[in-house]
Amino acid sequence: MDKVVIYGAGRHAELTANLMTKYNLHEVVAFTVKREFLNTPELNGYPVISYEDIKDIYPNNEFKLFIAVGPQRVNRAREEIFQECKKNGYSFVNCVCPSPFIDKTVKIGENVFIDQFCWISSFVEIGNNTTLIGSKIGHHCKVSSNSFISASILAGNVYVKNNVFIGLGSIIGPNITLEEYTVIGMGCTISKSTAPASVYLNKATEKQSYDSSKIKLL
Repeated sequence: MDKVVIYGAGRHAELTANLMTKYNLHEVVAFTVKREFLNTPELNGYPVISYEDIKDIYPNNEFKLFIAVGPQRVNRAREEIFQECKKNGYSFVNCVCPSPFIDKTVKIGENVFIDQFCWISSFVEIGNNTTLIGSKIGHHCKVSSNSFISASILAGNVYVKNNVFIGLGSIIGPNITLEEYTVIGMGCTISKSTAPASVYLNKATEKQSYDSSKIKLL
């Protein structure tokens, strides 16, 4: 079992540590963040150290990393941290929760997060540094590196290029390509391939001018 330092000290990092421990995936030993963001000495009983000191305390020949950072700046923040850690000689583990709904043909890169609620069909490829939360991925899909998909559905043969974000409850139709840095907001339905760095928002839900006292629910 690998000894792992989790990069990050937010809720995603906290969740990652919990799942790694719950499913006996790796031995979590600490969290780390850049010194400018270090505002607590521990998190859930684990030490939180500055990344600038990590080589002295947790050398790369004995410990591995997992980057547990969200989709800030269309995943650029997580990508930059991943590349910096790689240059500093660190290897990475995955946080892939055991599930009967992840097909054995799935190919998974490094520093990949897949929670226990994902369904992943046959002949799927998941690139490096990608996060999948509660999502269904159809057959022959390719999800490239540095992407973040939250509680969404991808039909078959979808190609998700690097640094794509797909928000809660979105549906991506079959045989579609999402170009790099595409952002899909919550509750969108995508039926055509996207242009690079395009943004899609669902404006169908609007606040009404009256309050709920005017509504009779049957």
